[in-house]
Amino acid sequence: MDTIFFNGCIRTLDDSEKVAEAVGIENGRIVFVGTDKEAEAFSCKKRIDLKGRLMLPGFVDTHMHMLHYAFVERSVKLFDCASVEEMLAAAKKRLEESKGQKLTWLYCRGWNEEHFDKPRYPHKDELDALSTEIPIIMVRVCGHVAVCNSCGLELLKKIPEFPEIEKEVDMYTGLLKENAVQFYSSVLEAPSQEEVEDYIKYSAKKLNECGFTGVQSDDLASLPGKNWRRIMASYKALDARGELSIRHYEQCLFERAEDAKAFIEEGYRTGQRGDHFTVGPMKLIQDGSLGARTAAMNEPYEDSPGNTGIITFSQEELDDLFAFFDRHQMQAAVHCIGDRAMDMVIEAAAKSPYRKDNKKGRHGIVHCQITNPRILQGMKDQDLLSYIQPVFIDLDMNTVEPAIGAHRMDKVYAWKSMLDMGIHTSGGSDAPVVSFDAMENIYFAVTRKNISGQPQEGWIPSEKMSVDEAVKLFTKNAAYASYTEDENGTIEVEKNADFVVLEKDIYKIDPDEIKTTKVDMTVLGGEIVYERKVEE
Repeated sequence: MDTIFFNGCIRTLDDSEKVAEAVGIENGRIVFVGTDKEAEAFSCKKRIDLKGRLMLPGFVDTHMHMLHYAFVERSVKLFDCASVEEMLAAAKKRLEESKGQKLTWLYCRGWNEEHFDKPRYPHKDELDALSTEIPIIMVRVCGHVAVCNSCGLELLKKIPEFPEIEKEVDMYTGLLKENAVQFYSSVLEAPSQEEVEDYIKYSAKKLNECGFTGVQSDDLASLPGKNWRRIMASYKALDARGELSIRHYEQCLFERAEDAKAFIEEGYRTGQRGDHFTVGPMKLIQDGSLGARTAAMNEPYEDSPGNTGIITFSQEELDDLFAFFDRHQMQAAVHCIGDRAMDMVIEAAAKSPYRKDNKKGRHGIVHCQITNPRILQGMKDQDLLSYIQPVFIDLDMNTVEPAIGAHRMDKVYAWKSMLDMGIHTSGGSDAPVVSFDAMENIYFAVTRKNISGQPQEGWIPSEKMSVDEAVKLFTKNAAYASYTEDENGTIEVEKNADFVVLEKDIYKIDPDEIKTTKVDMTVLGGEIVYERKVEE
């Protein structure tokens, strides 16, 4: 054997729920799982003492924006701003720091007016006061609303797709919504392949530090220039050179139906793979966000009379897309937050005449927030995956009821109910909208409290998960969502040697301590890709 990890509490998460003490690795795969005494009988090149710590299968985030995370980290971050004035000051500071450099645009991300003392959106005129020479955009935390300056608006008007998004652009205020926010990237200069590869490696390293060995990420439309071919080439090049420190399952987003179909007609299919990079599902965005009041609802918002949000695709268009995906052996993952959007996806899945013939037909709904008993039953009946983000409990718990009203609160953010009904449910973060910290995500799922520990009994406490259920969101269940349940997700012989080692046993500590538990080690294919330095 190459390596034996011993003296651990190794929760295999297999069907027998076995807890082992030692695991042996050879050529990147697990060849032994058992007791310390059994492990002593094997010869190996290296033995690593776990010192009693908890080992789990490596974590997988089943929905985030890995490339955009790296891009935002190097942009102007507005997540902590408490007012529009603070946002403007942060942008002004970056402009001043960049004097003398060739700055061709300024991208800012993360503001949330609901956290302001005086809730309001920024205005185009305020951004014009910063600069009228380069485009400036300030994107809301959700990514579905933004404000840009006059220069940015003029460039946006020149892109070929502008007639399609004009209705989502307010030329007076500079406000952009939904697809207009996405297409704004087209006016910005695209990074080189070298820069894209640098973004990928940066994000993978940060994910490794949080215990992740896998990610299911929406990247193809996430960078300026919208050059999806360059992004695909960057992932494949890193994979071919053995420089991808995470197993990547790409959620392939195209905003327009014709572009999604063209991608498939070029020959791309779910499951095409290299060593660490795999083509995953087609990603669609069917509605907006709750915070921006653009999530598609069956009834108007309680605090926005007459507003039922937006939909991207009509029912006829959605039906056609699902039939197309099924006919071409493609998985689909659809962003839906509102109940109307989910109803439409469930109907499209049910209508598809080719679903039974699609070997990659594990279609799913990303977010699944404003559900109800009927929608949950529909997801169960159509065998749709649920990609949830427990961290949204922290973000949304105080805004949901004011937005939709008490009469629609039955079975919202109903993730324990999904598990109990047998709906295949996996966990993600939607980073960079919020943090991808796995410990925080597990804490939110188990306690239903916000990061400050409130409310004491948890928000909608009937939806609390056990620690084991929450851990499986990011391990065993995540593997099912990417068709890799025979390779990943549990610690069993012949599977990939992907592990995370934690400083504390989160199955035994007070649940409130889970959020601060540190990742001590991350192992990918038997190789340690992260190890926390602990001062003696």
